Amino acid sequence: MALDASFSTLPFPKAGLPAHPSRQRLLRLVGRRQETPDVVTFDFEVLDDRLRHHPGQAIALDLPMAGGTATRTFTLASSGIDPRRVSVTVKAGSPGNATRWMHETLHPGAEITARGPFGRFTLAAHPGKPLLLVGGGSGFTPMMSMLRWLHARRETADVAAIQVARRVEDLLFTEELGRIAANMPNLRLFDVVTAPGAGEAWRGYRGRPDRAMIRAMFPDVGRRVAFCCGPEGFMSQMRRVLGAEGLDARQFHTESFGTAPVRIAEAPASEDAAWDGVAVKYRGQIHDLPPDQPLSTALAARGQRIPTGCGEGQCGTCRLRLLEGEVEMQQQGGLSEREVEQGYILACCSRPKGPVTLADPA
Repeated sequence: MALDASFSTLPFPKAGLPAHPSRQRLLRLVGRRQETPDVVTFDFEVLDDRLRHHPGQAIALDLPMAGGTATRTFTLASSGIDPRRVSVTVKAGSPGNATRWMHETLHPGAEITARGPFGRFTLAAHPGKPLLLVGGGSGFTPMMSMLRWLHARRETADVAAIQVARRVEDLLFTEELGRIAANMPNLRLFDVVTAPGAGEAWRGYRGRPDRAMIRAMFPDVGRRVAFCCGPEGFMSQMRRVLGAEGLDARQFHTESFGTAPVRIAEAPASEDAAWDGVAVKYRGQIHDLPPDQPLSTALAARGQRIPTGCGEGQCGTCRLRLLEGEVEMQQQGGLSEREVEQGYILACCSRPKGPVTLADPA
């Protein structure tokens, strides 16, 4: 998304941000850019409404693949300043993967539906704080959204941003980041390459970020609010490293779309133990599940994993068909009224009220 400073007169949000409405919208692809050999940015025009989002929030796209519509969740790469345009930066997965389909099939003029925005992963909720933005691989996308937002608004926040990539050619947004840094004197950018290729000339930081590397970059970790996104192992490592350098755990935020950790209930060890489970039939198997847990969580504990995105009933990624029985569902816009009437539920926010039979969406 092109930088646009014409929207920079808005006041910095206060604590307790208003939630932008999460609902279905129609998008038209108006441009795509090859960021790296396997990463593409898709720029969309919002056709039927405006889509306002906080920097770092996410959206769910409905992808009309040959085998049926696949709903996938992506962090928005756009700043959120212009509600008429949104963009996502997507790394292609293996053949047959929905992200690979996007790379091969989506071209300007294509129209798709989307739901969103959602998520609490945003610096806009922390006004006036020194920031640390850390992204590993395509996990740098929400950091770019935040930097674009800060730049477009001409903010003067103290920001340190770390991008970690496997090879030099995998570093994202390098030219644009250079332009942003030239206009933000309080921004410090650090690139880290974990495994430079034999033919790549690289004189910057190498290897995985550790305590010595962080201290060399900046010695004031403890006073910052940190945002981190990337593979689970990467985020866990950064949590340990930054914590050891003095960062309060409450100031370390990861992209989890607001999902709260849920205790997984275990079945009783013996038949004599009390167990008030509910019979849930799904994918040809019958599971005895606890009625006080969301279906997505309870089924995952039995080895039946359902694709999820927001975990809050907003994105529609975990949509299922309810064939028999009743559930208690507390969705937040992930399904339309028509979809509810057609028998769809969201597994992340539905609990069985009795025996139920479920099926994957057609």
